[in-house]
Amino acid sequence: MENNGIGNDPKRWQFWIDRGGTFTDVVGKKPDGSLVTHKLLSENPEQYRDAAVAGIR
Repeated sequence: MENNGIGNDPKRWQFWIDRGGTFTDVVGKKPDGSLVTHKLLSENPEQYRDAAVAGIR
């Protein structure tokens, strides 16, 4: 597989998502290297359509 370098760009955010039955966990790595985490209900249609997208926002 070709490495286009996008994953190694220090000016970009990186995200990891664990979507479970009850909760969705989102971990974001900022360009400065610090981490941000969010835990959302996997299903909460009154608040958001997709927990992973809501966690990234």
